[in-house]
Amino acid sequence: MTTTINMPVTLDIEDLEIIETKINREGHYEIYVESTAEGCTCHECGKHITKPHGKDRLKRIRHLYRRGRETYLIVKLPRFQCVDCYGKPTTTQQVAWHERNSPNTRTEEKYIIEGLIGNTVENLSQREKIGYEAVMGIIRRHIKTKVDWELIKKLGQIGLDEISLKKGHKDFVTIVSAYIDGRVQILAVLKDRLKDTVKDFLETIPEDLKKTVKSGGEDMYDGFINAAKEVFGKRTKIVVDRFHVAKLYRKGFDSLRIKELKRLKEELTKEEYAELKGAMWVLRKKT
Repeated sequence: MTTTINMPVTLDIEDLEIIETKINREGHYEIYVESTAEGCTCHECGKHITKPHGKDRLKRIRHLYRRGRETYLIVKLPRFQCVDCYGKPTTTQQVAWHERNSPNTRTEEKYIIEGLIGNTVENLSQREKIGYEAVMGIIRRHIKTKVDWELIKKLGQIGLDEISLKKGHKDFVTIVSAYIDGRVQILAVLKDRLKDTVKDFLETIPEDLKKTVKSGGEDMYDGFINAAKEVFGKRTKIVVDRFHVAKLYRKGFDSLRIKELKRLKEELTKEEYAELKGAMWVLRKKT
């Protein structure tokens, strides 16, 4: 059962008009929208065309959560006909807010990629209620090494984070981010975490822009640290993410805790051991 609701909804997406909002049987928002952009580019000749020629098939595109509910845009993108090309071919409008064949809006995919910083694919998948392979698809679509540096005036801090693609495996990608205009922005997703791959990307930063980098945030991986040092030199501070520092010292404490609990289990009564075990967990939480 689907229920039509009357509520103010804002999407912050240009060239898009909201027609109707519904809640489906799963409790998800379905927002029916129409594109208001004028025409499109002919896929044959590259000219801008404006003669309407029906609409494409219905698309259901995942967008950012609204009021705690999964949200989907329901849309039929308009098609246009080119009167100058032989056979008068038609082209479906391509919009700035969505990449062809992606099940998500660009805003949703950007949100997912940013959520991977300091996180894992598995954890993010569970938190955002999106399939593991869906997250992997977003990562693959965003792998890039070229940035339009002319659009950036100052970098401030560069962040390098490795993301494990498969649990228990050694397949990684590298997310390169920067703190620009008061917020974290993704610059690139590199195909692996090799030092040479990271260094080659950092070398693409123009010299005048490199001088604006005051610090580099790393996750204690030597390849990242050495790549940053070789590209930016001594003038840039290398800062280790506190999440990874905490993870490292907790690892040592956990190893000691497990070893001691095993020893004491043989020496204490069940009652004494139960009390001690609880106390050890309190200590872990405070580290």
